[in-house]
Amino acid sequence: MKRPPADLLTIFAVLAVTAIVGSALGPLLVAIREDFGLTFAELGLIFSAQSLARLLTNMPAGIIADRVAARVPIAAGGICLGAGTVLMAMAPGFTLLLLGALIGTLGTTLMTTSGITYIISNADTRRRGRATSRALAGAQVGTFIGPLMAGLIAASLGWRAALVPAAFLSFIAAIAVLPILHRHTPTPSQQQAPSLSLSNLRVPRVVLPIIALSVLISGPLVQTRVVLPLYAGDGLALDPGLVGLAMSAMSAARAALMFVSGNLMDRAGRGSSFYAMTIAALGAALFLLAPIGVGAFVGACALSAFTGLGGVLPSVLIGDRTPKPFVGRSLGWLFTASSLAQLGIAPAVGLLLDVHGFDLVGVAMAVPIVVVGVAGWWIVGDMPWNRQTQATPDKR
Repeated sequence: MKRPPADLLTIFAVLAVTAIVGSALGPLLVAIREDFGLTFAELGLIFSAQSLARLLTNMPAGIIADRVAARVPIAAGGICLGAGTVLMAMAPGFTLLLLGALIGTLGTTLMTTSGITYIISNADTRRRGRATSRALAGAQVGTFIGPLMAGLIAASLGWRAALVPAAFLSFIAAIAVLPILHRHTPTPSQQQAPSLSLSNLRVPRVVLPIIALSVLISGPLVQTRVVLPLYAGDGLALDPGLVGLAMSAMSAARAALMFVSGNLMDRAGRGSSFYAMTIAALGAALFLLAPIGVGAFVGACALSAFTGLGGVLPSVLIGDRTPKPFVGRSLGWLFTASSLAQLGIAPAVGLLLDVHGFDLVGVAMAVPIVVVGVAGWWIVGDMPWNRQTQATPDKR
């Protein structure tokens, strides 16, 4: 079922807003740490609060996405995201800042899960990779704008002022989405969704290996969101503006690669995209083993950008292998498992930095990436010489 271009552009913009808010924290981490007198491990609690919020709301958000028109949870999520960001900007203490991070992430979960479910449910097998990658490229565009905007504002006005534009964009997204998505009918998954019961938690068994793979690749995500900004801000002693510029450049490259990754998946198989991502992630982790320097940082950022070639892969696999009425809750389980893994990863990274340094973090991230590469041979498959997602109509 082909959807109007306005739908794709709307979801693209929604995901961009969520990423602008989320990525704005990167250049501010060192300033927040100094303002509240935190250790690296304590600083990691910000990301743990976000992971906890996702853990608590991913499944409800998935069920809602299967049952409710996308505009409703997206609008509600925008309000929560804006309110949480305002609370973070005004927080007099670290506890309230953590509360703001949690509330904002509740909103992000509603927005992203509903938006991705809407796109995947309405794309057939022949174009699912392209449609999903182009919509989710909005998130990468947001991670380009967010650090740059936050870093420049923080350098002149302080880290609290840098969060104000992000909150404003969240409220704008909540309002703007209503008249655009309102005129379209619910997705097929919303029309076929069963009545609300405990059975809503059930997902097809084929989803479980995809979830396991997603958990294993959580490390590269943390490397991009947490380790590299800290490497630049603390290891290289760059000011927030330069950190934001570096993160934005990396995100711009990742957005471009994610945008074209759909064509790679649809034409050369899901496995090609998968191995491009894992090899790049492994290389980025190994750069952390080198002595701290600008060259190692640039190399890690460059290879981290190439992980965009597989960034949407788990969601696309869900769309390929899951009946439409179960797409939302399957994504909910996928995001829940990833959030559970990330709940402890950020503080663990902070603890490793407190104890030793970035080289130990590189080792800790390289090991699971190798495991991912081996497991993915069986879980993903679909290599150019053994295509499993050839252009056939989607009859589900």
